[in-house]
Amino acid sequence: MTQYHELAGIYDYLVQGVDFEGWIDYIEELLVKFEYSPKTIIDLACGTGNTAFPFARRGYRVAGVDLSARMIDIARKKAEKENLNINFFVQDICCLKLPEPVELITCFHDGLNYLLNYEDIKLTFKKVFDNLLSGGLFIFDLNAVRWLADSSQETTVVQEDDLTLIWQTSYEPEKDIWTIDLTGFFREGDLYRKFQERHSEKAYTPQEIETALREAGLELLAAYHAFSIETIKYDSRRHFYVAKKMA
Repeated sequence: MTQYHELAGIYDYLVQGVDFEGWIDYIEELLVKFEYSPKTIIDLACGTGNTAFPFARRGYRVAGVDLSARMIDIARKKAEKENLNINFFVQDICCLKLPEPVELITCFHDGLNYLLNYEDIKLTFKKVFDNLLSGGLFIFDLNAVRWLADSSQETTVVQEDDLTLIWQTSYEPEKDIWTIDLTGFFREGDLYRKFQERHSEKAYTPQEIETALREAGLELLAAYHAFSIETIKYDSRRHFYVAKKMA
């Protein structure tokens, strides 16, 4: 089962309630706090482009990177329809290689949680270092360990006129890995087409993230309870990190 192969076609439907403009409002608040005004941005694990588009609309020169060719294809079509000048690249972020270094790198919506091996986290951070300009910032989020561990382990069903989704969640405490086994049925004419995908996320502690950043040559400036400038809380669902490539 390939992650985000079939799901790419309905991803925007699944996240239609997410305030992506609000996410970028928050990033701009952080940029003001750290007195930084980047013009060039790379958005990692960009999916169908939802977190890249607000940057482009606000005048930043932004590009997106994602492992899923289908997600990138959708992102390109959306950008063309909106007349937004955004370059998109199909790449594994563990092997990130950009045409030129940028001033800000972002990674949102727990994209880094999909890296199930700590060595891949460290490798990705090193690639971020290599593709950032000196003094550049790396801003990203991660689902928190406690939230993933406490997530309900049950079967959920969503039914629409032309779509049925069934997902079963589970958590492996010894590995800190949360898994969703997804089965979907798309209506195609008078028939339904079935697909199956498995999505797994691994939880990392703030200490592990700080260590990986430091080993990559990045300085952790702050770690926040999501969408605030408050320090991480015990019951935080999502953490935001701000790191810097030192001059």
